[in-house]
Amino acid sequence: MRVINVGAKRGFVSWYVSAGIATLWLAVTPFAFAQDGTTAAELFNYPNTAINGINSAELPKPLEECRKICAARTGCVGFDYSEKGVCRIFASIGSVREAPGSTSETRAVVAGFRDPTNPPLEGLFEKLKQSDHDGDELLDLSRKAFDRGKRDIGNQAIQLSMQRGNTDAKLEVAQWYDPRTFAADRVPSMDANKAARSYFELALEGNSKAVTLLTSMCQEASNTGSIYTNAFESFLGSTYCEGSLNP
Repeated sequence: MRVINVGAKRGFVSWYVSAGIATLWLAVTPFAFAQDGTTAAELFNYPNTAINGINSAELPKPLEECRKICAARTGCVGFDYSEKGVCRIFASIGSVREAPGSTSETRAVVAGFRDPTNPPLEGLFEKLKQSDHDGDELLDLSRKAFDRGKRDIGNQAIQLSMQRGNTDAKLEVAQWYDPRTFAADRVPSMDANKAARSYFELALEGNSKAVTLLTSMCQEASNTGSIYTNAFESFLGSTYCEGSLNP
């Protein structure tokens, strides 16, 4: 089977090291991965799959350690892990095949094969821009994106969800700013007023969870012994804690 190293061009001579021996080989076949414009830092997961290609190492390592080794090596285009506990690190992939009990992960999506369990989020976001009119799927995508370290997609998806009137998305973002549930990985700083404004607006629309959160925020802001006292120094309690809602 002829294979090609990721990033190599037809006729490009490339070196790789296998078991400490430098080997020269000639790349001669077409690039085996989908050319979808994604250069994923993460590894795409294919359960019950094995890789055909040139492996640069074969190690008796646990799955998680196998994954870390591949992720840390720029020359690793993927790995597979057998049910016998053997980790194979690949310098080049020609194809993949069904193999019950084996797990494969690759740096690029494999063309002509089934989708990985964690498909690229960029493409899904583009589809949901056109199809998800109530923002529910965009909100779900945002959560998955943040879980996978894709902050740009996560922020874009949840902002678009809010623009489409999704109250759950608005409530979630408000909680990111709330000092009590501050999400440092999603927003730059706490902002009690920003959180309270969203709670207040949602409460006026009859959102019971927003009423509860605003009520507890107002109580926390008036508590001089609160651990969040500093975060409430400029809190506009007279704006959000008095009036028609009477929290």
